[in-house]
Amino acid sequence: MPLSQKVTYGTFIIFLCVLTLAGSKHIYPVEASSPATAFPSRPTLERAREVLSGYHLDPRLIIESREITEQVLGKDPQNIEALNFLSRVLLTQGYVLERTKDAKIATYEKGKEVAKRAVELAPDNPDAHFFYVSNLALAGQTRGVLNSLFMLPEIRREVDLILELDPNHAYGLGMQGALYYYLPSLLGGDLKISELYLRRSLSVNPHLSSTRLYLAMNLMKQEKYDEAAVELITLTNDSEPEFYPDWYLNRKFALALLKDIKRMRNRKSEK
Repeated sequence: MPLSQKVTYGTFIIFLCVLTLAGSKHIYPVEASSPATAFPSRPTLERAREVLSGYHLDPRLIIESREITEQVLGKDPQNIEALNFLSRVLLTQGYVLERTKDAKIATYEKGKEVAKRAVELAPDNPDAHFFYVSNLALAGQTRGVLNSLFMLPEIRREVDLILELDPNHAYGLGMQGALYYYLPSLLGGDLKISELYLRRSLSVNPHLSSTRLYLAMNLMKQEKYDEAAVELITLTNDSEPEFYPDWYLNRKFALALLKDIKRMRNRKSEK
């Protein structure tokens, strides 16, 4: 089965900045033997971000980044930027490091609680809503598709609110596109609408590798293989990715999808 067909409906919520396909061993190989990068221990948000930027080489750095961010919040518990970042780190911890269903759910719930605090302190902050809905949806998807469906109205409200607060929120546009991609037509799914949102997201920020990955998958589903291949090649050749670790891992998936396209083209020519 082509790698692109192994993605199930429940993963529509895994878009994120992080937004890649959560839990896939093809995407996130944990290199336990990789040496942890040595970073100074001074607890600043900038240091936490720097540490997280190496997680593709050593996933254990996710925990170090979390600990630094928690220290920052210990001194400044109403720091919205730090709350948003911690919620993002917990999201990454859930789908990269955690190996059991219960551990994943507990981590996503913690991320949701952190983001909820940010939402309560800054209700007009679209990033706070983005990380809230991301953790909420991943927790539901981990519990099962039916749970995700039950939460679908809240997910939709949150995504709509993000775009109401900031119509050019690149991640919100990408998440909306992913939502329309994965939902069945009976629940409002629509590949054409999905494509429009994904392209809008990339018009705001052309270096979001996850958005471009979803756009390629969308085009493949529409059997627009040439267009999909262009998007995947653009992704693999991006010299200025938004977040290098995500691009590094998404690139592996993009290369696998290019092989899928080649197989699909060959089957089509044989008919």
